[in-house]
Amino acid sequence: MQKKLALSMFAVASVLAMGQARADTIDFNALAVGTVLSNQYAGVTFSPNNFAGAGSSSSGSDWATNTDMTIVDSAGTDVGGLGTPSLVSGNVLRSFAGWLNEDGDPSFLVSFASPISSFSATFAGVATGADVTMWAFDGATLLGTVSGTTTGQFVLSLAGASITSVAIRPGSFNDWVGVDNITYTPAVPEASTWAMMGLGLGLLALKRRRRD
Repeated sequence: MQKKLALSMFAVASVLAMGQARADTIDFNALAVGTVLSNQYAGVTFSPNNFAGAGSSSSGSDWATNTDMTIVDSAGTDVGGLGTPSLVSGNVLRSFAGWLNEDGDPSFLVSFASPISSFSATFAGVATGADVTMWAFDGATLLGTVSGTTTGQFVLSLAGASITSVAIRPGSFNDWVGVDNITYTPAVPEASTWAMMGLGLGLLALKRRRRD
């Protein structure tokens, strides 16, 4: 009886612990150099060319229709000047050769199979901070936006109750920028939902104790 009760209470604790979501990080190091990023990570899809039309940045150029999505080695020759401080390592997204062939300001969308509550990414080689921008969406609803304010390397972050996708402009037509360390936290149900689940399991444990 005590063993069954202990197992039941362990189940309650396990469910409640699920409310503390753990952040996941994509650093691209598991992918081979030269890989074109798309849906290699479970539950996350990367799609290029999220925008079209004029007005993409202060440069006045159009959004690119051929945004580079190639994985490269940050210590290799297919990157621009990474700048400081040293926030990136290993593989990064976007090759320097690919950037030279882009026909406008790059953009890509990170879509999630299940909603998330926070998102951040590291950018390197930034010449104009404001040209690096992220937009968070819940479906078609814009939740928030953030842009860089410095040069070199920095991290941008966004948060929301239910983020389903994040659009990213990693620099302008005249500014190669590498991307690394994409970190996101899965959204969790409200505290009241977890409380009800915990109460239900607790009652189940009590019922088993009385029956035994």
